Amino acid sequence: MSSVSVAEAARRLGVGVARIHQRIADGSLRAERIGSQWVVDELSLLRVAENKEPGRPLSARSAWAIIALAESDDDVVAALAPAERARARARLEELLRLVAKPAKAEADVRRVATALRSVFRNRAARELRKAAAADLPKLREDPRWGSILSPAVSGIASSDVDGYLAAGKLDSLCRDFLLMPADGDANVVIHVLAEGQKPYPESKLLLAADLADQRDPRAELRAAELLGEVSKARAVAKR
Repeated sequence: MSSVSVAEAARRLGVGVARIHQRIADGSLRAERIGSQWVVDELSLLRVAENKEPGRPLSARSAWAIIALAESDDDVVAALAPAERARARARLEELLRLVAKPAKAEADVRRVATALRSVFRNRAARELRKAAAADLPKLREDPRWGSILSPAVSGIASSDVDGYLAAGKLDSLCRDFLLMPADGDANVVIHVLAEGQKPYPESKLLLAADLADQRDPRAELRAAELLGEVSKARAVAKR
């Protein structure tokens, strides 16, 4: 990901240059000093910009309700209050309208990825960890994962590990693989699930959300394609 000047970062966020320097100082914007000037990491800037968007972020319960609906999990959907069920259905349909036509133009793909990140931002707490490179294959195969982003399924090659784990298994996994807290050099992303939350390992919608989080053009395009597949499957099911 490229970097932008402090002035450009301020323009994109609609704030003053002084506010950008404050964010750099408090760590909410990643930046590095080149000579006498700061440059801001564009990925960090995108995250801040999306978090500033109006509207209250969905709760984890609301995000998983949408996934349950997309997966036709009748037991979970039936347990929702009528208002929750209606909101989940409306939000899912809103997402699917974004791929009524295949999203191929860069702006359309970015719009889909941004919507996925917005809707599913709070689906689970995220732990960024660093593992020894030699341990990654064994870590990926560990049976404690509820679901895991598979390069074979996503079509996006990556040596990193990105998966969902019940909260009660977090400490033991981190201890067994000596997973250390990390940030920019993280190679393990753990989505910590509340106890009892289904991880939906076969969900294309969840996989799309995971790929959108990567903010990589190829991953975002694949996320848009997966959302299109969800839309087609629901259309067939309604016939």
